[in-house]
Amino acid sequence: MKKRSIFLFFLLQPGFFWGQVPDTVTLDYCYNQAEKNWPISQQKDLLNNSSDLKIRNLNKNWLPQLNLNGSGTLQSDVTQLSVSPAPGINFQSPEISKDWYKLTLDINQSIYDGNITSYQKKLESYNLRIDQKNVQVDLYAIKERINQVYFSIFLTRQSEEILKTNLTMLDTTLKEMESGVKNGIQLATNADALRAEIIRTGQQISKLQSDMTTAFKILSDLISVTIPESSYLALPDIRLTNLTYENKRLEVELFDIQQGRVGLMKNMVTTKWNPKFYAFGQLGYGRPGFNLLSNDFSTFWIFGAKLSWNFFNWNQNRNEKKILDIQKEIIRTQKETFDKNIRVTADKESGEILKIAGILQQDKEIIALRMKITKTASVQLDNGVITSSDFIDRLNEETQARLSFELDKIQLEQAKISYLYTLGKL
Repeated sequence: MKKRSIFLFFLLQPGFFWGQVPDTVTLDYCYNQAEKNWPISQQKDLLNNSSDLKIRNLNKNWLPQLNLNGSGTLQSDVTQLSVSPAPGINFQSPEISKDWYKLTLDINQSIYDGNITSYQKKLESYNLRIDQKNVQVDLYAIKERINQVYFSIFLTRQSEEILKTNLTMLDTTLKEMESGVKNGIQLATNADALRAEIIRTGQQISKLQSDMTTAFKILSDLISVTIPESSYLALPDIRLTNLTYENKRLEVELFDIQQGRVGLMKNMVTTKWNPKFYAFGQLGYGRPGFNLLSNDFSTFWIFGAKLSWNFFNWNQNRNEKKILDIQKEIIRTQKETFDKNIRVTADKESGEILKIAGILQQDKEIIALRMKITKTASVQLDNGVITSSDFIDRLNEETQARLSFELDKIQLEQAKISYLYTLGKL
């Protein structure tokens, strides 16, 4: 019973089923877990198995093809011999039944199929590569969703910390204010204003905590690993040596593979012109056999070879090649359109990186000035020069400056990550 209780205890622990969470959770860890646990990742092995089976079936094109056929017919007339026998010769024409029966085993063996099977196997190889690349593209798209949730947690956490600091400052100021009210040197309305601000700040913190819980749940669902809210998330420190455009997206590789497949299909059209050479055989039993003048059931067989060559098909092959050329051109334009969209997005994001980097320097100066103003306002409030509302305004302005700084720091790293994601370098 004791062992069972211990086992149940571990079962109920967060992350028991989905894996152990490291002390420091990083973006790379989230990427790896999502790629490993996302349901679509299972398609990789399934696609390989499916392709292997298709190749096996294509290889069977070289094995003898066996068909068992049977028939029974009743016909209106049969072959009759009309012979005038010579004098003294007793000749009787055989009587053939009008009901015929036949059971045959037909054998066909391909000797040369015009390279059709070879091209079909190459085409299957291209299909597999395209399917696998599509899976990689879908998995890569999950990284963008992880980025959004991951950085939202940072923003929420930083905002909560700053508001908690403000709450502590407000509590301290309220105690001093209450003391002043008792001594008659401060108005009670100033203390009430501080209490109202404390309540409002508490509401903001509660809202942020609720948002934090939701964000952690979404992140856990995305990577299929339970991430506790107490986990430490590492803010990426991306070093971008330059902002030179270089498209490394998986979709570019996908377009190239698709163009290669169309090129193969164009070459494959030629196989329709190639002659095909087969060996065939037939074993049978029925009435009549090959001797149509015999009315007895008998066995029969035939073996031979056959040549098939469709050397003229009214330019159908030429038109098919033109169609495939058009398809290849369509893929080329899709690739160029995709690359242009990526370039535009990358230009926008690189500009955002440079803009935020410049703003961060100004944020530091603003915070230093706001801290001086808030400190002065605190002294003025103690001396009754300003009201508590004026002090709260100065404090909120400092808070907003700190929030802007923290927001810009996070946004800078997020912009760098988005830039790398856009270029396919994550």
